[in-house]
Amino acid sequence: MRRLLSAREIAIWIAFFLLISALLVVTGFTSDDPDSALYAALSARLADGPASHWIAPEWWGHWDMEGLFREHPAGVFALPTLLGALGVPGVQAAYIVGIAAGLAALLIIGSLVARDTSREEGRLAIVLLQLMPMASIFRIRANHEYPMLVCLLVALVGFDAVRRSWRWWWIAPVALTAGLLVKGVFVIIPLLAAGFWVITNPLRAPGSIWRAIGVGFVSLALMLGVALVYDRVYLHVAGEAFWGPYWGRQLAPLTIATPGEGGSTLGAHLWFYAIRMAWHPAPWSLALVAALWRWRGTLTERWRALPDAERRGLVFCVAFALTCVLALSPASRFAERYIFSANYALATAGAIVASRAWPGIARLVRRLDARVPALPAVCWLVLMLLRLTLGPLLPRISS
Repeated sequence: MRRLLSAREIAIWIAFFLLISALLVVTGFTSDDPDSALYAALSARLADGPASHWIAPEWWGHWDMEGLFREHPAGVFALPTLLGALGVPGVQAAYIVGIAAGLAALLIIGSLVARDTSREEGRLAIVLLQLMPMASIFRIRANHEYPMLVCLLVALVGFDAVRRSWRWWWIAPVALTAGLLVKGVFVIIPLLAAGFWVITNPLRAPGSIWRAIGVGFVSLALMLGVALVYDRVYLHVAGEAFWGPYWGRQLAPLTIATPGEGGSTLGAHLWFYAIRMAWHPAPWSLALVAALWRWRGTLTERWRALPDAERRGLVFCVAFALTCVLALSPASRFAERYIFSANYALATAGAIVASRAWPGIARLVRRLDARVPALPAVCWLVLMLLRLTLGPLLPRISS
């Protein structure tokens, strides 16, 4: 199989990324998303202070709050703060890291699709996933969603790699531990994805499943060990432990609805997530449903005709997305951003199915890809420039 990206295209992606990063700095870009603005401001403040205190950010008056910032661990601030300390304007450094994470996630997804199907469909996925509303809303952000998606995707790559060789045992544990340090309790989402990935094995990675299961236990052990060290260092710097107050803030107010008690709340949350899962990955989420309806008379035959790897990939995407919704809906705390990774899984499945159900989509992208050098990168650049130009006119996702 030919490489998804040529060396020339990789150079073009790098050049476009550096161009957009420079524009963020030159224009003094800031986001009107409250979370992104907060994280960018905290990163800038941390960069001005000693490295020994980077683990313990404070509110510093933002959102009219004072004291230690313990909404999540400090992982999301690590790279922006480092860039800020190296001389990049602190606020813009957070957005540069954000677009880097989004770009990394897009390319990893394209690579996984290419391995599962073909190089052409991998490139098609990179283009189509940039067109959904959620991609537009999150085009330039400084919050947790894209870093967490990258941690999830790298963990999946790691679980495949370890099946081929034990020397890759460290990839998934490091990725999942990074997810813990970025968003704490929400590492449950990458863990859930990893579980489905190991079970379905979409890329048919060779080797025993027991290797992957063993790496899963190594991941849990590493996360526990790093969490303990993190708490010790935090206590030394801030004079207080981190995890105790954090768990209290995240879980103490949490209630869980059941069908028998709080059934109306459960139903309302299911509807909340269902609407977002239909709209944010549109039109590919809707195309997935439309294709199933269009093929309703021949669905069994079409399913059996698919290569085994493609069936497994579809099962993973849909099962992971739906399980996320079912797992999150009973909780009293709910937000659109919680299903960010699940929306990408559903959109990926929908984009590939749409290109099969309506071949004109694939033909159009293939024709453009043949005529426009580095089409996926050009698409990314154009959409980024539109975001910088039309940003105030674009919709925002609620927190």
